[in-house]
Amino acid sequence: MKKPNKSKSLNQERIVEKKGGLEYNDFMTLLFVVAFLVIDFFPYFQSYEIIKPQFLYLTVLNLLVGLYVYFDSSLHSTTLVSIFKKSYLFKIYLAFIFLSALSIFGAKNISLGIVSITEMLVVLAMFLNFALLFYNRMHLIYKVAFLVGICAFFQSFTALYHFVEIANSKSISDALASNFLKGNTGNINIFSASLMFKIPFIFIGIVHYANWKKWFLAIALTLATTSIFLISARASLLSLIILTLIFFIYYLKTNSIKISSSIKLIYIILPIVVSIGIVNAIFKQSKLGGRFTSTTERLSQINTGDASANRRLIFWKSCIEMIKKSPIAGIGLGNFRVESIPLDLSTNDTVPLHAHNDFLELTAETGILNGLLYALIFVAIFFINLKRIIKAKENEARNIAFLTLMLLIVYGIDSIFNFPFYRPTMQLCFCFLLAFTFVNVPARTENKIESKAKVYLALVVFSMIPLYYTYYAYKTSNLEYLIQTDNINFEMKGVLNGDSVINQKPKIPNVFQSSESFVEYAGIYYLREKKYDKAIKYLDSANLINPYLGRPDFYKYLIAIETGKMDSAYVYIKSAFYRRPVNDNFFEKAIGLAISKRDTIEILNMYNTFSTHIKKSKIWEKTLVSLQASGYSKTNLDRFMQQGIKDFPKDSVVNQKINSISITNHIIEGQSLFAAGKHEKALQAYNEGLKIDRTNVYVLQNIGFYYYNLGKTGQAIPYLIKAISLPGLNDGKTEYFLGICLSTNGNKESACKYFNTSKTKGYPDAQGQLNINCK
Repeated sequence: MKKPNKSKSLNQERIVEKKGGLEYNDFMTLLFVVAFLVIDFFPYFQSYEIIKPQFLYLTVLNLLVGLYVYFDSSLHSTTLVSIFKKSYLFKIYLAFIFLSALSIFGAKNISLGIVSITEMLVVLAMFLNFALLFYNRMHLIYKVAFLVGICAFFQSFTALYHFVEIANSKSISDALASNFLKGNTGNINIFSASLMFKIPFIFIGIVHYANWKKWFLAIALTLATTSIFLISARASLLSLIILTLIFFIYYLKTNSIKISSSIKLIYIILPIVVSIGIVNAIFKQSKLGGRFTSTTERLSQINTGDASANRRLIFWKSCIEMIKKSPIAGIGLGNFRVESIPLDLSTNDTVPLHAHNDFLELTAETGILNGLLYALIFVAIFFINLKRIIKAKENEARNIAFLTLMLLIVYGIDSIFNFPFYRPTMQLCFCFLLAFTFVNVPARTENKIESKAKVYLALVVFSMIPLYYTYYAYKTSNLEYLIQTDNINFEMKGVLNGDSVINQKPKIPNVFQSSESFVEYAGIYYLREKKYDKAIKYLDSANLINPYLGRPDFYKYLIAIETGKMDSAYVYIKSAFYRRPVNDNFFEKAIGLAISKRDTIEILNMYNTFSTHIKKSKIWEKTLVSLQASGYSKTNLDRFMQQGIKDFPKDSVVNQKINSISITNHIIEGQSLFAAGKHEKALQAYNEGLKIDRTNVYVLQNIGFYYYNLGKTGQAIPYLIKAISLPGLNDGKTEYFLGICLSTNGNKESACKYFNTSKTKGYPDAQGQLNINCK
């Protein structure tokens, strides 16, 4: 393709475009757009998360775009530079980035802040490059829309193809639970949002094109909306409804109502209706319920208190607590994933890596002022583009402003319910809407500034700055992938060892995506290798990096157990529990050692701490057993059981355990009273136990022995017969005494049968009775 003459006027360039030719810079712009969209198909390259290789790729791509702009003086524009200098929106954005960077100096984990600010700089460079590429080239918007539609087509087609494969080979339920409905974006909500930001482009492409491209985009819309409805992410569903409604209103308002106009809208309505029908049929056949109900029912769950909504509320409350504690500087950019852990003790299954609300999370991390600046960016974008829709003279300018507003709706709703700020695929959406806001101005000719201007060289240098950090962040993610593949938490050895982890010890970031520190895993490797001193050294370092999970102290407890230091083991496991006081495993290990020390005070303290955050009947049960085994007084034990009834009034586990202990107490009391010669009171105690459970084998057995010891063998027989008819008695003792009772009452044939059973079960005296009574 021949590069055009630099002196060609803007009008001449547009004539070439209208005749169907593609000017060189137009071609390069579209090529770079494709290159940016490629991140949605980017391989993991043995990284644990796709984010790190994506940001590394974007850094390299920004550098290439910067070099392209720098060496092509036809792209240098004094007007564009002036637009940025005068823009209050750009100043707000730069101030937001500056304050975000400033917050890192007060962060507990600086490495997380460095990674986050690096990613923000990558996005800033990407936005500037988008603005440079699209300035005076907004006539390419429909070609861009078609390219975005192609991307959406292949994204959704790939996911749906694998979905159908699993549904055919296994079941629809397995297909819905598969990972293919998240593409390579990390999770289903991000994948759904990634498709959603492409929907506005598809809409404008469908109503613009009149040839085969319209049909292709309609097919892409069908596949994309089918994927979105299958995922049933409520933020995306809400966005899709709002976008569709406002697009119809805008289109009908700006176009005369004719049959031709209505037909164009059918290409949007029909794909959405078809996809709803397909998805509802799939959901009906799967019978899974929950998020996989009909589309209308899923939407009705937006205001309900389901588990997902409740978790988000907990995350948001954690943010508010952080904001209250540090309203000015925040906790430090990127530090939410660590500092939120002690504030969310509602479950031990997960920790809140993100707040699922970018506005709250960024406010908590960087302070109230910066949070307001971030929100102000969206407000400014909204009013700038709304003003253009109302006042712009050119239809193209109005349409692009409307497209930008649709992108703002997608990104804004996702920001309220998820975390697009930290996802490269959604940062593309952010850069599109920012760039379109800046460059959607009347095209103009101008005198070019000097070739290779310093401002464009500065952009090249700026694009290079994140390269070091994005590369090492990717290397860190690669190490996380290798460690997770080793599964060293449970396996005794892996491909890596302690030394290899330390030699690669990452500083940027210094924690896993799950917030566990890398040195913690070095300690675990050394533990497996029996290098206990090194293990303890790095486990102690891990506690300094993330002191809230308790895992380093748990592994120190294992070391103490292996080396026979039981007192140290008790100290370490208690420390692990109090760092993460909702961890069932830590609790059970701690009370296990507390029993050996008869430390009932500590058992109660741990239980009360646990139940302050989560009330679990199984934890209550284990605590009761531990207290009983530790010699807790009967009075205090009764008080603890009454508290259990109050806390878990309808829980069968609690009721069964209380009944079991009560019955045991009645049996022990009856045995003590009988030994003291208080026979009537002993029988009363046994009968109290029988009232609780008339099928309790041990009560029946003891009543039978009670009558036997009093010489009332006839009265003992029915109790002993009923006792052996129930499970639980396996030593042959009951059959032996039942045989004696039957023999005493003249029923030797039945007696011999039970003596034989008693012998089979290994009761030692049974053979003697067989020799005497059963020759």
